Formats: sequence, C-alpha cells, structure tokens
Amino acid sequence: MKFLLFCLFVLGMLQSKGGFAAVNIGLSGSSSTSNFSLETHSSSAISANVAVGMGSYFHIGLTHRRSFENKSGLKKTKIDENTIAYIPFEDNTESITNSIDLTIFLYDGPMAPFVFGGVARRDYITKIKYLNQQGRSSTTLFPVPNYGVGLTFLVSKQFRLKISQTYTPGMQTVLEDGVEKSKVVKDSYTQVGVTYQL
Repeated sequence: MKFLLFCLFVLGMLQSKGGFAAVNIGLSGSSSTSNFSLETHSSSAISANVAVGMGSYFHIGLTHRRSFENKSGLKKTKIDENTIAYIPFEDNTESITNSIDLTIFLYDGPMAPFVFGGVARRDYITKIKYLNQQGRSSTTLFPVPNYGVGLTFLVSKQFRLKISQTYTPGMQTVLEDGVEKSKVVKDSYTQVGVTYQL
C-alpha cells in the first residue's frame, strides 16, 4: 500500500509540470479451471492500469495486478503394503503486483507497438490445509524489474484493444534433499484487455 501511494505521489508531481496528452485507463482479466486425476486447479487474474501520456510516444503509469491460484482435491498416500489413504488438501496462493512503468510507443497509429519497463513490488500469500493442519506464509519481493512488449489496436476514438507480454521476477519453492528452498524465477504474463482514453 505504501508503495502504491508513493507511485501516485510521483505521478502527481509529474502531472503538475504539465505537458501531458491524455489519461488512459486499462483493464484486463482471466479465469480458468482444470481437473486432473484427484485434483482441481483454478486460477484467475485481474489487472488495472492508469497511465498519463507525455506527448504521443511516452506514457508513465501505475499497474495493479492480482492473481489467484487454487488447488484442491485428494492426495493419494500409501500407508503400508495393503492400505492406501486419500487425504483432502487445499493449497491457495494469492500474488499481488504493483508497478510503476515507463511505456514507449514505437509508432502512433491505428496499430501501435510499444515497449515498457519499470520497477515493481510483489507480495505472495499462501494458505495450505492438509492433515487437519493449516499453514499461512507470506513473502515480499521489492524492488524487482518489470518489463515487456505489447501492441494496441484502435477500436474507436477512445477505446483501444491492448495485448501485452510482461516479465517480472517471481518466487518458487523447490524441494532439495528433502528441504524446502525458495528461489527467484522469471514469471511471464500474456494479457488481452481494453484501454479507455479520457
């Protein structure tokens, strides 16, 4: 929250200097559910962006992305040679990313390619239920780079269709010699959404 307020302050300071072309608001989302063996996996994500144009080719903006990964079902466990138990479990992870980015449009037209980069804060909250026990953990990555490429298509005077590919470092837990260890990995997000120009 403090990071988001700081970013809003920076945008406000920049806007007070004038020279901005327009304010763009973007929104995108996704949802999926899959079933495999004894488990059900569901995921959803939503992303909102506010950007201020400095002329036709440069935008500075804030992005808030929130994603959910939910796993539930039964874990098959062998008790002994003749007994197999099916144990219910839940494994839910929420990922929150706040970033401030500079976007550079390579061409200003009906189809406009762009590149962007900036800095982000990522928060992870994980809740696990297994064997009548509940666990909760949280991790924060800050500051981490946030960058990518994209393309917008003019739909009307104020609306554009936006497609983007974003790369941001993330956190993954791996098992090494029976011990859980965290390591930084590169996450990628492909998003399709719309932007509205005020």
